[in-house]
Formats: sequence, C-alpha cells, structure tokens
Amino acid sequence: MKVFPIPWGEALEGCRLAAENAERLAEDSRVLGRNNRVQSAYAVSLDAWEELGKAVLLFRYFKQKEDISLEDWRQILRDHKHKRVAWVHSMDLLYGETPSKPVLQLKDALERAINEEDWGKWFDLEREIGVYVDWLDLKEHWRSPCQIDKALFHAVPFDSEYWTVAAIFQCKHFREIIEGERREMAAKMAISQ
Repeated sequence: MKVFPIPWGEALEGCRLAAENAERLAEDSRVLGRNNRVQSAYAVSLDAWEELGKAVLLFRYFKQKEDISLEDWRQILRDHKHKRVAWVHSMDLLYGETPSKPVLQLKDALERAINEEDWGKWFDLEREIGVYVDWLDLKEHWRSPCQIDKALFHAVPFDSEYWTVAAIFQCKHFREIIEGERREMAAKMAISQ
C-alpha cells in the first residue's frame, strides 16, 4: 500500500492555495451574477465550494498527520460530492476544536451524509442545471441553462449570491486559520534552530 505522497507541511500550502482559488472562484461568480449571467454564476459558485472543501480536506490531513493510501486519498479528494460536503462536516476542525474524525472516518461520514440526505440525486442536478443541456427522458424534452427562467437562480438553493457570499466569508475565516498554522510552524522551526 503506497502512502499518500504529499509531505504534511506541503499539505498546508496546498490548503492555502485551494482556499485562495476558492475565493477567486467565488469572486468570479459574483461578477457573473452582477452581469446577469446567473446560470454561470451559480455553477461557478458551486465550484468555489468544492475547492473550499478540498482545502478543508487538506487541512484535516495536515492537522492529523494521518497516513492514508494514495487510492483512498484520491477517492476523497477527487470526488466532487465529498468536496462539496466536506466543509459542513468539518466544523470541529474549523472552529478551534481538535479534529474529531480521521480522514478515512470523515470519508465514511461524507458518504453517509450524501446517501442519507438523498443528496447524490440533487448534486447531479445542481452541477448540471447551470452548465449543461440535457435530455429529460421522462418529460421528453431538452433542458438548457439558457432557457431556464433566470428567476430560479435568485432563489435558494440556486442563488449564486447565497453560495458566493458564504464561500467568501468562509474563505476569509479559513485563511486566518491557515495563517495561524503557518506562524505556529515558523515559530517551532525558529525555536528548534
């Protein structure tokens, strides 16, 4: 079994970069929404949440310094559904508590949440509604983001501004956490030298 190849210190840098990218995506979503490109704004806001989830998963890995197989890590880090719900299931880590779930247990918790809430069904619709043209078998017609009433994209859960504002707020909070960890690491290195 090959162990996850990213050194723990580098996981923190990946976490910082992912949080920075999530904030960029959220700002892009805001610009799109203000220019009445609400379908695209919504899709990009979901991408911001996924990238924020990736940052959270990397941070959990960094904090717990847990060995994890490359295969398990890829299943967690590359799964869009896991990344989307990672933030919600990491409040312990994000608000000052000692992480309560190792990464592999978190994977199980995320999968349970996705299945129990029947979230998997909604996830596909959420990802596709603002981006793709799809054939709807049951209704025997096409669905296109260009033809969906834009008013739909001004109501939760399809309101990009809701997701964007929340992502920007969470990114700022998370960047403070990451910076605190970076300062702590630098102080420990200075003491050891």
